[in-house]
Amino acid sequence: MDKANQKINTQFCLLSALGILMVADGHLGSSYLDVGGLIQYYFFHMQMFVFISGYFYKGCKNGIRSYAVHKFLHLMVPYFIWNFIYGVLAQWLRNYGFQFGEPVTFRTLFVEPFCMGYQFVLNHVAWFVPTLFLVEMANALLAEGICQAARRVSSLGKDVLKYEVWIRTGLYMLISMGGVWVSEHVGTEGFWLMTVRVMFLLAFFGAGSLYRERLEPVDTLRNRYYFPLFLCAAMALALQGKPLIYGLWNCRDIPGYALPYAAAFVGIGFWLRVARILAPALEESRLVRFLGRNTYAVMMHHMMVFFLIKTAYAFLAKYRGMFVGFDFVSYKTDFYYCYLPRGMVQFKVFYLLAGIGLPLGFQWCVLRAKERIRSRIDGKGR
Repeated sequence: MDKANQKINTQFCLLSALGILMVADGHLGSSYLDVGGLIQYYFFHMQMFVFISGYFYKGCKNGIRSYAVHKFLHLMVPYFIWNFIYGVLAQWLRNYGFQFGEPVTFRTLFVEPFCMGYQFVLNHVAWFVPTLFLVEMANALLAEGICQAARRVSSLGKDVLKYEVWIRTGLYMLISMGGVWVSEHVGTEGFWLMTVRVMFLLAFFGAGSLYRERLEPVDTLRNRYYFPLFLCAAMALALQGKPLIYGLWNCRDIPGYALPYAAAFVGIGFWLRVARILAPALEESRLVRFLGRNTYAVMMHHMMVFFLIKTAYAFLAKYRGMFVGFDFVSYKTDFYYCYLPRGMVQFKVFYLLAGIGLPLGFQWCVLRAKERIRSRIDGKGR
């Protein structure tokens, strides 16, 4: 959102909303939005969130330090609070036979988030938050350095400042490919994993900035040409025979120096245009705007909501004799276990809606509480 005029970018709110739907759906082992398997979530969906962040990056107007403090307060402080809460909860659950997470220590609270990020399992999807924070910090340092260098060169009579975003994007792509090399030849143990994540994702952050500054004004290809082009590109990627799915959570088996970027940009480009088409119809949708602007809450809590649903099934199975097929061993050992009454996959829709809706409802309550507290403080101040 542009704070200068309070105008909401509906297209990118919708793109964020679609992205978090894909994240939650993927964790259920479903694929409602993968275009029949042609554009699968794990080609691009986390990269798309970084692309969106890059799109909204507009420089460090008040300096890098102020930018870093703002991002830390916005991203990392809530993360550390919830990391502690989920750590305590996981430790309590282990007393009842659950095998989730590690003990609460200084390392699991403050160090592991910058390594694997799976320390307590209950909130492991939030590994993306520290990663995004470091990508934003790396971009801020590099972008400001490149911009200053471009200004110095321009002051000598060579106007390279207008090419700054292209130079930055090219450099980020080289760094990203360097991350692939590190993954292949050095490995991703310990802090190397976060290093590779940040290096690899910089390319998509840079692409988001490039799109806003240079490509968006010329993104005018008509839909009847645009979609066949992207779908044919997706089909070509599928037919090349090499695996395209890899996990950003461990950054292993990244399929080379071209395919992961091609697949990711095909997916991002496809859904970017879908979001543009749908945006006018959903311009007034408060739900879409709220979801698009609060994906953090859904990413942090949707797996816990899935666990709570399974807990309800477990209670009914144990104390009411219902759901006799419920697997208590998997329930306590496999966080991804998804019980479906009568084996009906249709119940995954229930999981998905709850996984999105409950965190949003919780976030709405938090925001309303903050507003009331602020209004009372302002009233007393007067």
